[in-house]
Order: sequence, then structure tokens, then C-alpha cells
Amino acid sequence: MNRKLNVCLSLAAGLLGGIISHYVVLDSVHAQAQAAPPKEITAKSFVLVNDQGATAGTFGFDQNGNAMIRIFDKAGKLVWSAGKPNLAPLSSELH
Repeated sequence: MNRKLNVCLSLAAGLLGGIISHYVVLDSVHAQAQAAPPKEITAKSFVLVNDQGATAGTFGFDQNGNAMIRIFDKAGKLVWSAGKPNLAPLSSELH
């Protein structure tokens, strides 16, 4: 008789706990809130590199503060550029 009572009480407690947990809503726990992506990215220059790590393009400013865009081929030769011409060598601008 004692065993039947324990089984019945266990089933009743489980059923009651399930019903109560279904209707009681607790706040969800989050490890971290999702950060919003930045609205703007700022830098003095951007360098585009290929798979080998060689410079494929630059976007930034020359030594005189003029805006420039330059695109290079696989050999590192200047293919296209935009901006005021600057007579300074390219290597000084990248380092």
C-alpha cells in the first residue's frame, strides 16, 4: 500500500509541476546581448590584399592629404588610380 501511494504521489507531483511550469513564464537567460553592427567604419587607409598577401589595391590618402584609390595587378604594377597625382614613391605610402 505504501508503494502504491508513493507512485501516485510521484505521478501527481510530476503532473502538477508540468502544469505549473507551463503557465509560469520566466525571463530567458542570455549570455550576451547581440551587438548592433557599426554604422560607419573609420580608418586613415584601407589596403586590399590577395591570397598571397600582396597589395592588390589601396584606398586612402597620400602624404599631402589628397584622397587616392589605386589598383595593382598580380606583379604589383599600378593598373588604375584616381586622385591627384603624387610624385612620391608608392612604397613610402604603404609603410
